Amino acid sequence: MTYTDELIKTLIECPKIITKAPSKNFRTERGYLRNDFEVQSEDKQYNFECFIRVNEKFMENFSIGMNFIPTDERGSVPLLRCNGAHGPHKVYDHHNFSHIHRATAETIAKGLKPDSNIEVTIEYTSYQEAITYFLKLARIKEGNQYFPDNQLELFKK
Repeated sequence: MTYTDELIKTLIECPKIITKAPSKNFRTERGYLRNDFEVQSEDKQYNFECFIRVNEKFMENFSIGMNFIPTDERGSVPLLRCNGAHGPHKVYDHHNFSHIHRATAETIAKGLKPDSNIEVTIEYTSYQEAITYFLKLARIKEGNQYFPDNQLELFKK
């Protein structure tokens, strides 16, 4: 598959439905609360896997993302991640802020990590806000059925 910025935009922005629901409770693995779910484009052309990772001890350290599952190749392609502030880093300033990783055609063509294009954001500060933002950004329909804005604190381990 040839990835263009237009295709990547389409993959991120196409309306999606949840085909495998997230668990009611997060599971704990290596110090992180984890949950996964799967979505499909409404036209059934594209499939995606979504994930939520929240550090148990430092809740501002989280990642909520979506990987594209191509039918013509193995593996998946990371398209989008909404991350929290990781804390200071020797090289990367964006770790001090909430930020969004997006795939670009250029990074994929160069064999780099696809979603290494990074932008700092003020759209969210907590993983609860980031889930709500991610569901809207990725156009996942009826996501609030699984992650209601006012009840996200119920989704704990």
